[in-house]
Amino acid sequence: MVDWTELLNPINILDIAIVAILIYRLITMVKGTRAVQLIKGILLLLLLSVISRVLQLTTVNWILTQVQTLLLVAIPIVFQPELRRALEQIGNSSLIPGNKKNRDDAAAEQIVNQLVPFMVDASRSRTGALIALQREVGLNEYVNTGIPIYGHLSTQLLGNIFISNTPLHDGAVIMEDSTILAASCYLPLSENKNISKALGTRHRAGIGLSEVSDAIVCIVSEETGAMSIAEGGKLMHNLSEAALRKILLDRLHTEVPKSIFQKWRDEHDRKTGRTEDA
Repeated sequence: MVDWTELLNPINILDIAIVAILIYRLITMVKGTRAVQLIKGILLLLLLSVISRVLQLTTVNWILTQVQTLLLVAIPIVFQPELRRALEQIGNSSLIPGNKKNRDDAAAEQIVNQLVPFMVDASRSRTGALIALQREVGLNEYVNTGIPIYGHLSTQLLGNIFISNTPLHDGAVIMEDSTILAASCYLPLSENKNISKALGTRHRAGIGLSEVSDAIVCIVSEETGAMSIAEGGKLMHNLSEAALRKILLDRLHTEVPKSIFQKWRDEHDRKTGRTEDA
């Protein structure tokens, strides 16, 4: 008879909860990407391997066994974007203290007050634009593909960069806080087959960068003038000026979250009566 009191002890419950969270995070990570089809293929191979073993199909089982061995080498290569994104998310976790930028309301508003008017003007004139706002994940590999600028953000500077038929017009601008790092940068194109065919290369590049980093990518369509934001592999399309401003302010305002170690220290200091002024 099963001893449920022994089975459902706190350690086992914690163990099950951790595994459930990991599986959930894995599903949300690969949802809507090519990894879904690859996982289905791997599961099918495993099922065929079990069936061939049960039916004693020696040759078929041997072939499937060799294929599984090859998969151990192939999976890290095929799933490189997903694995990279997972490691970046771990790196951005609040478990690691000091890895978040602290950007208050004033700093965020200063960026938005320069960026939004440019996007509105570009939308009215149907000037295509692609602007990536770097956050915690560095974008140096994409910055290096463009023309260095390292200029202070302003509506006028962005307007000059994205003048049609100029050398800097094609490609993306990459920013860090209120500094324009580079222009005419190449971004990775998304391979998500669920993206609407009506969206062009500019939108696919914006979504692609948001899939492999935590960047916020602002896009203005050259064909329709629609303003969009790509984040986390998703596209918020055809935004109004008010919606664009609100989203950017929400995303750019960053208060440094306390890690579990900082929370423990604060709680310890509170109990011992110690303050920062002491």
